[in-house]
Amino acid sequence: MIRYKTIEGFTTINRNTSPFLLATGEFADSQNFYTERIGVLKKTGDYSLKNAQITASQDILGGIDFFRAAGTHEHFVAIDGASNAGIYKDVTGTWTTQSQSLTAGNKVRFAYSPTLDTLFAVNFADATRSYNGSSWSTTTDVTSAPKGKDIISFGRRIYILHAVVSSTTYVDRGYRSSLVDSGSITWDTTNDWVTFDDILLGAEKNGDLMIVFGQNGIYGFTLSDQKYKISNIGCVSLEGISTYKEWTFYPSDDGIYVTTGKEPDKISLPIQEYFDGIPQANKPSILGKCLGPYYYVWFGDITSPETLTNVWFRYDILKNNWHRMKTGFNMMNLHTFTSSSVKALYAGDDDGKVYQMLTSGAQATASYATSLETDWIYGDDPKVINDWISVWGFGDQLSGLKVFYRVDDSSDWKPAGELEGSTDFVQFKAQGYRIKILLTESSKSNMFEFYRIEVGYIPKGEKQEDTQK
Repeated sequence: MIRYKTIEGFTTINRNTSPFLLATGEFADSQNFYTERIGVLKKTGDYSLKNAQITASQDILGGIDFFRAAGTHEHFVAIDGASNAGIYKDVTGTWTTQSQSLTAGNKVRFAYSPTLDTLFAVNFADATRSYNGSSWSTTTDVTSAPKGKDIISFGRRIYILHAVVSSTTYVDRGYRSSLVDSGSITWDTTNDWVTFDDILLGAEKNGDLMIVFGQNGIYGFTLSDQKYKISNIGCVSLEGISTYKEWTFYPSDDGIYVTTGKEPDKISLPIQEYFDGIPQANKPSILGKCLGPYYYVWFGDITSPETLTNVWFRYDILKNNWHRMKTGFNMMNLHTFTSSSVKALYAGDDDGKVYQMLTSGAQATASYATSLETDWIYGDDPKVINDWISVWGFGDQLSGLKVFYRVDDSSDWKPAGELEGSTDFVQFKAQGYRIKILLTESSKSNMFEFYRIEVGYIPKGEKQEDTQK
């Protein structure tokens, strides 16, 4: 009699446990899938180009949604150049230069003050500058302002961290402006700064708290100017810091952490093999951004558990699970922007292009690959050899999904056939104690869904007891 092993209620990747302990619906590996609907595995990873390429072969160095006091949104990005970097604004579908000649190769960080209705930009090398909606300035609201690696609006002031004052770098200081209440601000770099006794990367707002990130720890700073150390678990990449509600996420040297202003928790254990596969030199390039109840984090190229390129992950904050994705480009920046009242995720590459991510449509490339690898599947008894004979797939638009399998200790994937339609199966013959199933698909716009997988088998006999002692 044919028996079936069913996988449904799809959840996530979990590589950090025995296959006997995996929950139903967890996988050894998957790429470009997510579980936005409960128990449904849907193809994702799509993206589309916004406007035209700005400048070929140049890195996008920063991006921001400038939310104006009038309720409108203006999209700005910074891009590197052969001799100088620049800032561009989206003007009716065209990236338009802002004629800001910046030092090449430096990340650009933006912040805006709702009270002043002013955008600020720093890059650690050039004078801090402001934009009032019509023109840029290195004097208006920024006269005597330090240069810095990061800038943030917190409470009633603007803060610049890891700063340069009169050609002297203060890696542990956060300088701050006067109060914004008067409609303009000034800077007193002789008296008005805060020291954190660490090499600072930057800061992030979390409710009424400013969390300051250093290489050797993270720190809390309150609206009443109280500072305290939160943890000795420091940060490796300013670009990886992002907040959703009370949770602030950041990459440390040994994984991804989340804090609410208290000792952080490590959340990357299910995908720790992937994090450990990031070359040490690449960890400062980790990117991360929250959009709704999801934290998207870019690892780039990794070397284990296998060699992969352009890897990024989606962490479901409410469900506490991870999904792996892959792009066809090298990501250099992640930010959000709101268009037509819809907040979306945007990414800049190393070729002067800005993409809207996860657009539920076609990618900007010809096609892209999805894959799903189950963990080891056993029959009724792991000591029993089985005849594995079929794989059933249930879902929506299951077109062109190739099915592969491998049994026991084999490392070679063998083809079993291809699924077509909402309900379909493939037949094959294999024998062993355990089996893994791999599903792959490559297309530009087939955004299919998976509801359930069944693997058919017939028990053949029990394994003989080992009598050798």
